[in-house]
Amino acid sequence: MASSLAMASPSMVLKEKSRPRTVSVTTDEFAPDQIVVKFKATADDSEIEQKIVNDGDGKVYESPYEKVKVLKIPLGTSLKQAMQRYRGDNRVEYVKRDYVMKATMVPTDPYYSLQWNFFNSTYGGINMPAAWDKSSGQGVVTAVVDTGVAYENYGTKYAQAPDLAGVNFIPGWDFINNDSHPNDDDGHGTHVTGTIAQSTNNGIGTAGIAYNASIMPVKVLDQNGNGSYVQVADGIRYAADHGAKIINMSLGGTVPDTYLEDAVRYAYNKGVTIIAASGNDGAAAVDYPAAYNAYVIAVGATRYDEQKAYYSNSGSALDITAPGGDDTVDQNGDGYIDGILQQTFAPPKYKVFNYYFYTGTSMATPHVSGVAALILARNSTFTPAQVRNFIQSTAEDHGPPGWDADYGWGIVDANAAVPNLSISLNSDGQVNLGTIALGATTSTPPGSE
Repeated sequence: MASSLAMASPSMVLKEKSRPRTVSVTTDEFAPDQIVVKFKATADDSEIEQKIVNDGDGKVYESPYEKVKVLKIPLGTSLKQAMQRYRGDNRVEYVKRDYVMKATMVPTDPYYSLQWNFFNSTYGGINMPAAWDKSSGQGVVTAVVDTGVAYENYGTKYAQAPDLAGVNFIPGWDFINNDSHPNDDDGHGTHVTGTIAQSTNNGIGTAGIAYNASIMPVKVLDQNGNGSYVQVADGIRYAADHGAKIINMSLGGTVPDTYLEDAVRYAYNKGVTIIAASGNDGAAAVDYPAAYNAYVIAVGATRYDEQKAYYSNSGSALDITAPGGDDTVDQNGDGYIDGILQQTFAPPKYKVFNYYFYTGTSMATPHVSGVAALILARNSTFTPAQVRNFIQSTAEDHGPPGWDADYGWGIVDANAAVPNLSISLNSDGQVNLGTIALGATTSTPPGSE
């Protein structure tokens, strides 16, 4: 575990930011071509049937308990027109939109019940089940700039982590060994990757947030979790030049550096959303590169009870918080420390995998990267500024109202941050399908018609 940054001269060193330890229903949409009509109890059944036929509507469902019918409106008729037809009939008690309910997804992964960070009945975690109904991060290329990833069977030394077998990997680079095989020899990058995109619904192990995202491993830290600022900066540029839409950096250093800042600026200007750890020193200042606030989303850590973790750095550059855990407590009473659970290995046994609880801002950061992937999968044209806005403006506020130095804008809420596929009505009553921009509203409030 690296809770503090060691600086070496003349080459500055970045360290991983982790603290390793072993050990409903949504109603976001309605059917655009269906309405619900409740007829009065006194209405004649034959007259009701005749009206439906005359209006050209089709019956989708009728209740055996009340005179309630779900009707499919004919092509060329707007939702508003259809509703007005029935509103003007004195045999009708009410007419409304046909809202659609969806069962929230619960992964089949057996250790999902230990992932309090994704969801728990007391505090809610980051509210993943409802978010999974909207997005799985399909195809969003996310670079894990770290110690590498156990992503491939390579030679006699390295093996793919079994619970990453379903992940789509994009070719990356190893800036420590200068080759095209960025395999993990520390365990940190593999754990981070699991939170972002662990194989999910595969009946083994744990779940990942954006399990259909594509992962680009970029190794910039060595087997001790250390790397120079130059290597990290070059890893950032590599990811930006090779198609990454998100860069996750669960690492940091305490001093600024021009070459590093130039790299994050370069990636940001290429449309990459950059997310980095605030640091584990309990300090009143955020580490670099997270502190480059114009380009990077800085992530602090919280505990099971949604209080700031004791080690999490604060400061004016902090943007958001996410679960990072606390290895000193078991607040949820599950018999384990309140860490973030994912599959990795304990070096030097690079091919022996188990599930480990890690804690730290390193573990908080991939929660936000995963949510960013869910957002971009909904609309790949979103800019880094828009992704930041979705995440920050929908966060669950903690501490003083609004932004504060301990929580930033609050704890990331995956379901709130991922935009809905929304339906709105124009003034002419025509139905529009599409993603509503943050802050926009439908022209008619849900349920008002």
